[in-house]
Amino acid sequence: MKKITKLFITALSFILIISLLPFSVLAEGGMGSETPFIQAVFTDENGETAEGDFLTAGDYTVDLTLSGIAAVSFFELTAEYTDDITITSVSTIGEDKGFKCGGIKNEDNSFVVILASTGENNTPISDGEVMITMQVTVNNEGDFANFFVVDEEPELTFVGSSYEEGFKAAYVCLSVPATEDYYPYLSYDMSPDLSVKTITVTGTITISENRSGSVGSKGVGGIKVYLGEEEVAESAADGSFTAVVPKGTTELIVKGDTTVERTVTLSGENDLTDVNIPIIICNYVVDGKIDYRDAGAFVDNLPATADYYVYADLNGDKIVNYLDAGVFVDFVSDSTVEYDSLSLD
Repeated sequence: MKKITKLFITALSFILIISLLPFSVLAEGGMGSETPFIQAVFTDENGETAEGDFLTAGDYTVDLTLSGIAAVSFFELTAEYTDDITITSVSTIGEDKGFKCGGIKNEDNSFVVILASTGENNTPISDGEVMITMQVTVNNEGDFANFFVVDEEPELTFVGSSYEEGFKAAYVCLSVPATEDYYPYLSYDMSPDLSVKTITVTGTITISENRSGSVGSKGVGGIKVYLGEEEVAESAADGSFTAVVPKGTTELIVKGDTTVERTVTLSGENDLTDVNIPIIICNYVVDGKIDYRDAGAFVDNLPATADYYVYADLNGDKIVNYLDAGVFVDFVSDSTVEYDSLSLD
């Protein structure tokens, strides 16, 4: 622990006092089987949770939380920070929760905090326990992880689970190779993106008026929208739909019981409104071609008025008659349907 003693003489004295306490059996949980995780949580001036991957200029409370471990004997975190932030104050978990602060360094862009359990061997903690709280002013907007860089040296950033075992019960950063002295299972995230990033696509699925799918004005219900294998929307009777998909989604598949499946593209970066997706609805045998077999199924629905078959209503007037038959003829071909490419952006 030479590096620690060089940084904090007072902390060393505190550690020596702690080491004189009687030891108890290590708390249950299996030393070496845990995966401690340090995460920064940001709260802005308005009390709202902020995302660490892009902080605007202003004042924040930054809580450094610890999860994935049942009990802690020692906790140390060391970092360097840039002039993009100013750390105005630092506080730590207190004696009321079973910890003493062995030292804080926050100067010359260096940051170090040492904490020690006041228990005989360790102190149990809750998942997500706040170990360190910083008051931070962000001077230049950006990613906090670029401003506050954790030192991954084993003796500078670690979580111990047993006074009795010392560094043989210490968890260190994942990038450190496993040795007989450490468990390399400690990880951290100094700039979590806490939001679920989604985009919303709204519009109408319409009855295609031609084989290319370039024109459609009448909405049709019961057509489903898929993201891969996952159904994300189904059109209402008027053809309207709303699909909420992860940001970055670039393809959606549109299909129904009697359609020629259609793939549409989008950039995946922005919400989309009032989109129109024409789709062919008279592929009754669902083979990608509109031929004599589909014609037979269509004729079976002629004439129909009151209980008409919605997917035979090719002009959307809620009647299946000779007008739809005229439209149907335009779709008939031995070749497979090929839609025009359709980008929703």
